[in-house]
Amino acid sequence: MKVKFRTLLNLATKYPKRIGVETLSDFIVLVGIVAFLFYYFKPELLLLKTTISGGDTASHYYPAYFLKNYLLPEGKIIGWCPGWFAGIPLFQFYFPLLFLVAVLPSFLIPLEISVKIVTVLGTFLLPVFTYLAMRAMEFKFPLPALAAIFTLPFLFNEGNSMWGGNIPSTLAGEFSYSFSLSLTILFLGFLYRDIKKKDGIIKNSILFALIVFSHIITAIYAFFTSSFFLINKGINSTIQNFKYLLKIYSLAFMLLGFWIVPFILKLEYTTPFSFKWIYSDIRKEVFPDILLPYVILAFLGLAFAIKNVDKRVLFFLFSIIVSTIFYFLSPKMGLVDIRFIPFIQISMMIIAAYGFYHLMEKIKIKNNLIFPIIVLVVTMLWVEKNVTYIHFWIKWNYEGFEKKPLWEVFKSVNDFVKGSYKDPRVIFEHSQIHDQAGSSRAFESLPLFSGRSTYEGLYMQSSISTPFIFYFQSEISALAPCPYPDWSPCASFNSTKAAKHLAMFNVEYVIAVTDTVKNDLRNNPLYELVAVFEPYEIFRVKINPNRYVTVPKYEPVVFETKNWKRVSYEWFKNEDLLDVPLVFTDDKKSFKLSANSLENIPKIPINNNCYIEEDIEIEEIRFNTTCIGKPHIISISYYPNWKVEGADKIYLVSPSFMLVVPKQESVRLYYGETLVDKLGKVLTLLGIFLVFLIAFTKNQNIKRFIPRYKAS
Repeated sequence: MKVKFRTLLNLATKYPKRIGVETLSDFIVLVGIVAFLFYYFKPELLLLKTTISGGDTASHYYPAYFLKNYLLPEGKIIGWCPGWFAGIPLFQFYFPLLFLVAVLPSFLIPLEISVKIVTVLGTFLLPVFTYLAMRAMEFKFPLPALAAIFTLPFLFNEGNSMWGGNIPSTLAGEFSYSFSLSLTILFLGFLYRDIKKKDGIIKNSILFALIVFSHIITAIYAFFTSSFFLINKGINSTIQNFKYLLKIYSLAFMLLGFWIVPFILKLEYTTPFSFKWIYSDIRKEVFPDILLPYVILAFLGLAFAIKNVDKRVLFFLFSIIVSTIFYFLSPKMGLVDIRFIPFIQISMMIIAAYGFYHLMEKIKIKNNLIFPIIVLVVTMLWVEKNVTYIHFWIKWNYEGFEKKPLWEVFKSVNDFVKGSYKDPRVIFEHSQIHDQAGSSRAFESLPLFSGRSTYEGLYMQSSISTPFIFYFQSEISALAPCPYPDWSPCASFNSTKAAKHLAMFNVEYVIAVTDTVKNDLRNNPLYELVAVFEPYEIFRVKINPNRYVTVPKYEPVVFETKNWKRVSYEWFKNEDLLDVPLVFTDDKKSFKLSANSLENIPKIPINNNCYIEEDIEIEEIRFNTTCIGKPHIISISYYPNWKVEGADKIYLVSPSFMLVVPKQESVRLYYGETLVDKLGKVLTLLGIFLVFLIAFTKNQNIKRFIPRYKAS
């Protein structure tokens, strides 16, 4: 026993000398940070096999489910999803990376658990990646550990709950942003180190590609922050740095070609979403109390950096300037302004660590094993003192839908409308009452829990149908969201007018929850009460055709315009025009009528005595018709990837649907690839080839991943 004890004692005393006191101290700090995070994100909640809920997060599970159960088995990452907004090209205009990360291990563990784990990855990685970035930039001990510690007040900042990066934003659904932000800090650290020796092209290209693939806002921030390296005294240095950056970003672009090329070239088939954030208290939102001490330290850090001419800190100051510029420019670019503020906050925390380090050096506090650990403990106490609602929100999200007060009722509603994407759609009244079922957006998961398609969903920018959907949502809800007030203001409650819009979009059921809407629909002859599950009532839309393929009442009119979205929106609001579809095309030969003003739309009836038999699949629509040569409208969002057999082409028709003129009885529409998609895939293959070429010809590899500390 004595021998064993003495052996252990020798190991305990010798081990720190072998690995270095500084490395041991850093390790303890990082373990302490992770343990502190697990104190909040309890493993028993993360590993509970329930469907994640809460805020937007609740709606992110359905895309992961669809990716696993349809797209990947079809050999796709991007594909047509009928569940939201009359159909969207899922993951073409949102970020697939973390959904792939969630789905791949779900073949070994339940998807419910892997999704939960993925949502916290960015939170757990930010301190670690910040530490690695500071090491890469060759900051002396214990500054990398201090920077990692100082990410905690940023993470637990409760000043906002949707800007991105902090835990409340992650819980609200911005976990892709959080993960991408962590990668971005790591990328900036590696880039600062590698650009000096023009090293690490493959590593940094892949890292930047992952940033873009997880969130475009962080990619914009990283890309423009790197322009710091183009500011040099000598023109030769600027040229060399430009060439290096060009190689990195060109290779990253090629690697992502299959996704980024269609993303850019098909933006016209999206609905831009931008607004200027209205602050209730700008100081407490941008710099809440938990961050105030660090703001002071950041100013101190800047003073030290200017005195020392420390370009590493000036690099992060430059990133703050970039973020500020984009904050003001973003509304004009179709971006959300407040998404750029977290970059300012996290950069200030890193600069604060620099200020604190030099302050301690000035007052001659020795940089030993204990010092960073003491700072960690004090920081954790400071965080705990300032946290109010995060504990509750974490529990609310990760205990899942199945533990909510309205779960049984919510399940009963889903069971009643149960069906598939072949069936007519279901719409729900927007209300905060749904929060008791798991989220105010709980019924966006109708495709998941019932199989039926609905309208409102998360990725509203991914569809051209979005403005029209929010318009009739406002007609059928007592209090509805109106995300596009500038060019598509919403309507007031009007269930009679809504019925015609709902029938156009093939809505069979309306799920009502407020007394205002329930009482109105009970007394409206256009609706029929079919089920009651308190507090919900389900109504059937009596005038709904219950089909996706229809022949319009009047001949379509070719409308000449450069802004079809605005024209279509004005048409949609005019109840007298809804029976006359507008076709947005230059092909006037295929149609009898044309117009260039909504005030002189001709109305010529179609002899509509047609029999149509339809078969709707996820990425294929087949129908047989007795009305060859007459226009057929498919109430599914128009998108250029849809192809047709049995008709010449697919036309964009108001409000945002597809129209074909059959040349034969049987018609087939299918979702395929465009030339743009094929070009993107070729670029990706070329990028992969270049990675191997560089790796084998120049022996590039990921070197010095964690560089050693320089001697103090």
